[in-house]
This record gives sequence, structure tokens and C-alpha cells, in this order.
Amino acid sequence: MEKILIVEDELDLALNIKEIVENFGYKVAGIHADAQSVLSYLETSKVDLILMDIQIKGDVDGIDLCYKLKDIYNIPIVFLTAYSDQTYLDRISNVLYDGYLLKPFKADSLKSAIFLGLKSKPYAVPQKDLEKLSLKIRDKGYVVPVPISDIIYLKADGLYTKVFTHAKSYTVRDILKDLQAQLPDHIFLRPHKSYLVNINHIDSYNSKELNVNQINIPIRRGFYKELSNYLN
Repeated sequence: MEKILIVEDELDLALNIKEIVENFGYKVAGIHADAQSVLSYLETSKVDLILMDIQIKGDVDGIDLCYKLKDIYNIPIVFLTAYSDQTYLDRISNVLYDGYLLKPFKADSLKSAIFLGLKSKPYAVPQKDLEKLSLKIRDKGYVVPVPISDIIYLKADGLYTKVFTHAKSYTVRDILKDLQAQLPDHIFLRPHKSYLVNINHIDSYNSKELNVNQINIPIRRGFYKELSNYLN
């Protein structure tokens, strides 16, 4: 079941949208009213589509938030807005988005916008092509292309990230979130804020931790069910 995040600062309207979306058969992952809460949520959770209001709480509006999200994640975004001013249209035209719906809208229009937005999601990379992908890591003055399939997991270490493979480990001068943006999100899951794991190397798991290459990695509360559904 696809998960949809609602970004809307009018709670009554957000709850109404939530009810409509659930009647369509989708799961609503949550309702957020400001950019920071959305960014924090997505650090540890995955969604399939975002319904984005333009005027939200805080200094960052929905359009600027869309810019930030598209720099980090490959998530379809559908704008829901009451504004059709040329200023807004000019700003929206400069950002990658996957739908635009003017308020007030009918349920059928919302259903179509969600359907088309989800269809814009990229297809998973075939295994034969995945073998060709690599993460370029600078090691001792050299750039080393480390095959994606060889990476077991990544661990945050302050402003650095440790990348673990079967052969060796590397310390990279990038935060975990920046490296996550360079890796296919259908292969690498973030079960905990400090870890990014290649699902192909998961040996076992329970409600508290997962085992990867004889290393126990903690999982955040509520992630066990999501992990089970994903692996199944």
C-alpha cells in the first residue's frame, strides 16, 4: 500500500484530505504543518508521495521545501494550493514537481493527481544494472568507485560517515544524509538515524534490531512492521 504524506497547516482541511486519501485505498503516513517537521520525519521514514500545500507554517513555504526535498529525495510531490498568482506559478515552474491542484478541488481530481504522481516514480534499477552502480569514495588521495552491491551498511560518525564493505571500511567526509541521497532508496533503508543498511545483506531481524554481517544494528520504534512489509 502506497504511503502518502500530507503537508498542510490547516488541520481541519488536512484531516479532510486524509479521510479522502484513505478512502482511495492509500495509507496516510502523517500530517505536517511546517518544513522542519517534514525534513525530520523523512530522515528516518519513507513515503511514496507528498501532497504539498504552498502556504505552510514557518519561514520556509511549500515551494522552497519542494526544492530542498528534491535535492535529497526522489519523492513525487503534488502541490495543493489556493494560489494561482503569476508569482507563485513562476516559482513553481522552476522546481521539479509531479502535479498541481487548485483549491477547492473535487475528490476525483485529487484521485487523478495522486494516481499520476505515483506513476511518475522511477522504476527500480534491475539487478544487472545495479551491479554496475558505484559510490565514489575518496581514500588516501584516490577516488575509489565502490560497487553498490558490495556496501553492507553505513554508519554516521559526527560530520563523517563510515562505509562498510566485506573487504574493508572507509571513512567519508560527508554526513549520512548526503550519502543516502546518492544511493538507490529501494536498496538502502534507514532503520535508525545513525545507520543506512543494504537490504540484500540483512541476515535476520526482530522488533529491536537487525543483523547484518554479524553486526547488530538497532531499529527505531515502529520500524519493525515497516521493515517486515518491505522485505516481504
